[in-house]
Amino acid sequence: MKEKIDKFFKISERGSSISTEIIGGATTFATMAYILAYMTWSMSVVPGINTTGVLVCTALVTAISCLAMGLYSNTPICLAPVLVIPGLIAGWIADGTATYGQAFGLVFISGVVFLLISLFNLRELFAKCLPKNMKIGIAAAVGFLIARVGLNSCGLYAATESGLTYGDFSANSTILGIIGICICFFLTYVKFNINGHLYKIKGGLLIGIIITTIIGIPMGVTILPETIFTTNAIASIKDVAFQLDIAGTLKLSFIPILLMLLINDFFGTMGSGLALAGKANLLDEEGNFPAFGKVFLIDSGATMLGSVFGISTVSCFAESAAGIESGSKTGLSSIATAVLFFLCCFISPLFQLIPGSATGAALVIVGISLIETIVGLDFDPVEFVPVACMWLVTIYMSDYVGGIVIGMLVFVFISVLRVICERNTKLIPPIPVWIMTALMCLYFIF
Repeated sequence: MKEKIDKFFKISERGSSISTEIIGGATTFATMAYILAYMTWSMSVVPGINTTGVLVCTALVTAISCLAMGLYSNTPICLAPVLVIPGLIAGWIADGTATYGQAFGLVFISGVVFLLISLFNLRELFAKCLPKNMKIGIAAAVGFLIARVGLNSCGLYAATESGLTYGDFSANSTILGIIGICICFFLTYVKFNINGHLYKIKGGLLIGIIITTIIGIPMGVTILPETIFTTNAIASIKDVAFQLDIAGTLKLSFIPILLMLLINDFFGTMGSGLALAGKANLLDEEGNFPAFGKVFLIDSGATMLGSVFGISTVSCFAESAAGIESGSKTGLSSIATAVLFFLCCFISPLFQLIPGSATGAALVIVGISLIETIVGLDFDPVEFVPVACMWLVTIYMSDYVGGIVIGMLVFVFISVLRVICERNTKLIPPIPVWIMTALMCLYFIF
């Protein structure tokens, strides 16, 4: 059995092991599990919503999506509902912009559109047209964002009306976050000399999350659940799922919303996918991701599936980098993550006890590991300026999709200037780049 698994997932071929993949999948799950609470909180503003149903459907859709990704693409890239979008959808429903069925009907249509352009390899074509320096720099941009999310989860900084400020360092959650960062850093980067050989701790991030969670119990940060079982798990699904109203979405007024969903998912998946593939050493010499076509197909199908179950746009989740940092290189890792999310359908309180300080600490280390990819960059000013602009927007606005958009616009602008000044028509960007640039302009409109 082990040999068949190894051969199917090319585990040994990629320099990994079954145990490493399982540990990596568990680590990814630990950093992704907050999506259950996030989705529940975001959708709670919808009148009469069954939050238990939202939680169970989120876990179910995430599990199926990760399973499909692992089996079909054989990559350690996991999928989950995109952040921000759930809050927008809930707002549209709450304020009457769209009914519940219409809102998720729009999500379904966006998935269908992406499925069609993925079948014709158009998404992969656009990804290949990105400059190599941008492809490498995207990983660092995602790293900056993940590290920022981690610092926020640890309570080390907070957003106020006057801007960003330091967090409350007297709070137990912040103290736990600092302890967690130190533990995760030690377990991830420190090597031990045993009989003249240096060894790293396998599954250091996962161990760090567990230790931090345990330390948080006497500190009052980790709250132990009254029960480990999800209440009315199966029955709650019908209150959230199977309520699509596709016919009701056929209105001109919904076009801006549909475009917003399409543009966010397109660039989000492309950016996260490239970043994660680069971290897992799955890119070729030109910085392209050979399995991107399969990733896009699963991503499209996951969004369609999510809409049926009352879940917003599903896309590549940047937190997958936690598992990759732990050594994941194959789809077996994604399957391990899927199994844990399946379990969440029935015992979600057990997994939700992991405090933000613990996952945040791990995300800080993951962010640092992604930023390390800048060593492969070309720092020639002409090549580096678009990347630098992308980073600045990502860091300041906490929006790596917007960062990619700005970076590409700067790249096109510089390319045009070089064509005019150097009179070299070979520098003219290919047609897909111009099309993608036009789509990027729509990002700021919608």
